[in-house]
Amino acid sequence: MDDSDIAGAIAHVVEWNTQIPDGTVHARVERGWVRLDGKVEFGFQRRGVERMVRHFRGVAAVTNDIDVTPAVSIDRVEAAIEGAFRRAAEVDARHIRVEVSDHTADLYGNVHSLTEAAGAAAPAAAAPGAARADSHLVVVP
Repeated sequence: MDDSDIAGAIAHVVEWNTQIPDGTVHARVERGWVRLDGKVEFGFQRRGVERMVRHFRGVAAVTNDIDVTPAVSIDRVEAAIEGAFRRAAEVDARHIRVEVSDHTADLYGNVHSLTEAAGAAAPAAAAPGAARADSHLVVVP
């Protein structure tokens, strides 16, 4: 496959993916190197596009420059993450503080185990408007 075939296949797959709004993601291909760019609302969309194209025949590497631009306010993102913590049995939300900036949820505080830390990071990264979660949690048994 040459670069134009790869680009065409990517455009077709993205166009038919119902989770990616039309016209929001574009791919450029040069010598098998795919560069994805555009804007999506959720981190799962950004990761999903990369996952879809990474294993295409002829793709040597992928650079994912897709921006996650939430349609919600920072306060709503923080509230959604804190609500997810309260619903999760393995996370003691009383000891975790969430700060959101530049589509990153930073988690601060103390947890009782690595399992609790992982249980906090997963809903934070999946929250609408968060592209990723950076854990600054300290395990205090």
